[in-house]
Amino acid sequence: MEAQSQPENCIAERYRILGTLGEGGTGITYVAQDLQSGQKVALKALVLRNITDWKVLELFKREARILSQLNHPAIPRYLDSFQVDTEKDRVFYLVQHLAPGQSLYAWVNNGLNPNSTQVQGLAEKILEILVYLQDFTPPIIHRDLKPQNIIRHPKKGIFLVDFGAVQDTYRHTVTRGSTVVGTYGYMAPEQFRGHADLSTDLYGLGTTLLFLLTGKSPAELPRKQLKIQFRPYINADKAFGDWLERMLEPASEERFSSAKEALAVLRGEQPLPPKIKPAQKPRISSKSPISIDLNEEKGELKIEIPPIGLRSDRAQNFAILTFIWSGVLVLMAWAIVTLSLVLSPANYFWFGLFVAIGLWMLRAFLYSDFSRTRIEADAQTFQLQQWLWGMRHQKIRFNTKDITEAQLSLLFLPFPKEPLTVCEVRTRPRKVRFGALLPASEKKWLIRELTAFLKSFPT
Repeated sequence: MEAQSQPENCIAERYRILGTLGEGGTGITYVAQDLQSGQKVALKALVLRNITDWKVLELFKREARILSQLNHPAIPRYLDSFQVDTEKDRVFYLVQHLAPGQSLYAWVNNGLNPNSTQVQGLAEKILEILVYLQDFTPPIIHRDLKPQNIIRHPKKGIFLVDFGAVQDTYRHTVTRGSTVVGTYGYMAPEQFRGHADLSTDLYGLGTTLLFLLTGKSPAELPRKQLKIQFRPYINADKAFGDWLERMLEPASEERFSSAKEALAVLRGEQPLPPKIKPAQKPRISSKSPISIDLNEEKGELKIEIPPIGLRSDRAQNFAILTFIWSGVLVLMAWAIVTLSLVLSPANYFWFGLFVAIGLWMLRAFLYSDFSRTRIEADAQTFQLQQWLWGMRHQKIRFNTKDITEAQLSLLFLPFPKEPLTVCEVRTRPRKVRFGALLPASEKKWLIRELTAFLKSFPT
């Protein structure tokens, strides 16, 4: 950090540094005094030369833009943003009111253990802030709700800070990161896929309340199928426990639809709504050898498709046709050699064409029936590989963001007359096809799983 940002130095001839709130890999947050107004402010600085990911600068600027729109007593007011150029660097600054008090994280670590009634009162106040944010068009989603970002003052109430969704920008300042923003343990599962909606902040609030009730990070509590098993660790009535469980549902569609609904249920103004049943997945026989491994937390999908062999009618018909064609071809070659037939140039052409078609069919049969296919995908890359008898003969890799859709498409061949349906992943520059000879039910299953996985990422 430049010397001008050291304690007692003055920034932009206006803000005198008093101390440090937090420091990270790319920036630092100070307590400063505004020499014009005399009030203390939070002065966040981002140093250009320390930025290795330009997403950090984008999030920093977005925080300033969002804060400038907000006017709520529980959100520290945006005051100014500017940049200072030096001979060696450029520093971006964001100025806002300094939230008085200490974070809920420090509150608990200092030995204070709030009871269930106090926690419910805090939940109501935070939900009121979220209702305000979600009333914007489009709604404002905080994405990093956690004890460190909620400041409590005994007399002045609750304050919500850190609106850039840059991890710990207020108390621990700007850190290197990616498009996945938030803090492990408090992040909703969909955030690992780079996605957020109205219920995302509800999950962050739910995990924050768990921390207040248990004194532990939610990451330390046991989980079952991504669901936090918190009941044995809290002392709360059943109604509040049921409400909290709904806030902590791993699937976003199974939580409350908005902060307004969550607040109404917490206050007893409306009953706990029934859960929305997730869409039923297509049924697949337990005998299917295809395996699909979805890691929702990491946003990763792996599909293993073993050789089809003769499992489907299409594969059996293709095998019969290939063997018949190959048999006729062998018989013709035997006749030509044995009988020493001399073919005319025209007959040589047709015989050569017959051989070429036979070889194409044999190659297509081997690759279609005996290849093993593996698909690996995450938020960044999509990769398809195929092996025949242990030797990889195809590897396709491209950016997941380039995929436009996954669908079943028709593959027209000279024979049979009816076209084949094939799994197809479309990207902007190309089409990737696989699974032509799989049973129809398995092809539909694969496409639905791929489509659901791809929809979990922002466009």
